[in-house]
Amino acid sequence: MKKIILLALAIATFTASAQESVLLRLNYNKGDNYLTTVELKQNMGVQGEMNMNMEMNSTVSSADDKAIMLESKIGSIIMNMNQGGMAMSYDSNKSSEELDQMGQMMKSQFDPILQATIYNSLDRYGNVLEVRTEPSLPGMEQFTGNQNAINFPDEEVSVGFSWTSEVDNQGMKVLTKYTVSEIAGGAVYLEISGEVSGLATGAMNGKSTVDISSGIQTASTIEMTMSVQGMEMSFITTSTMTKI
Repeated sequence: MKKIILLALAIATFTASAQESVLLRLNYNKGDNYLTTVELKQNMGVQGEMNMNMEMNSTVSSADDKAIMLESKIGSIIMNMNQGGMAMSYDSNKSSEELDQMGQMMKSQFDPILQATIYNSLDRYGNVLEVRTEPSLPGMEQFTGNQNAINFPDEEVSVGFSWTSEVDNQGMKVLTKYTVSEIAGGAVYLEISGEVSGLATGAMNGKSTVDISSGIQTASTIEMTMSVQGMEMSFITTSTMTKI
């Protein structure tokens, strides 16, 4: 009898867990502060490789039902490159005197980026409505618009639920599929897969964790392989976002 009761409780618990569904939305509040860290590893075969670590601080300047405004500044960038047999390194935490000649050249390029303010406007679904920087700088798009890279679906999600989103960035289309693998501990765990087409072709896969209460992507790891004009390259991007 005791075994039957325990079995019934186990089945009931499993059924409740399997049927759990949640609505994912961004729930930023005015005045909230977040720290985003990004680690990028890029391999271009014989062309070389690059490792970059970046930290960005964001403040929610306003939030209502229609839009969320974020003001962000990049706090630090550390980059190590090997291109065509030439090694280069840069660390924004070091002074000019601590950098070698190549590092000093890179510092002159990165200093304006570190001084700029990034303004992001998003809706509650995570869609980017507008991105701008002050002052406006060429190349800043690679650092902007990704504080929340997931576009949430209209309906509630449960284990096994999938949805897709597509982004066209200057002729390179990325189709991403998100599948809920687990809901536990106040978080939704996602399996990520996708395809790259257009100017580049390739595939991607990864994992992501979304905090249910705030909707922020607290952790993400994405692996991508691409072919661009016959050149093969791969990327591994690991990011975290925490409230501070």
